Amino acid sequence: MEQPVELIRRTIGIRVTVASNGRLLVNFPTDMPVGEYNSVLVMEEQPIQSHTPTSVENAQALFRQYAPASRKLSEELIQERREEALGE
Repeated sequence: MEQPVELIRRTIGIRVTVASNGRLLVNFPTDMPVGEYNSVLVMEEQPIQSHTPTSVENAQALFRQYAPASRKLSEELIQERREEALGE
C-alpha cells in the first residue's frame, strides 16, 4: 500500500490587487521557487484604502508634536504675506 504524500503548506501574507478586468495581480515573495502551485485565497470584504493617507497621517502626527491641529498655519502664512505686501 502506498503511503500518503505529506504536503508541506506555507502561509504567506501578501497584498494583491484586483484589476478592473478581473485579473488578480500578486507581488509574490522572491524566495519562492518558480512553478505552478495550488493555493487558497482568503480576501477581506473591502479593498484596502490608499497607502497615501497612512503616510500623510504619520507625517501629521509627527508635525502635531510642534503645532496643534487647531492652529491654521496656512492662514497664518497668508496673513503674514498680506502684511508684508502692505508694508512694501
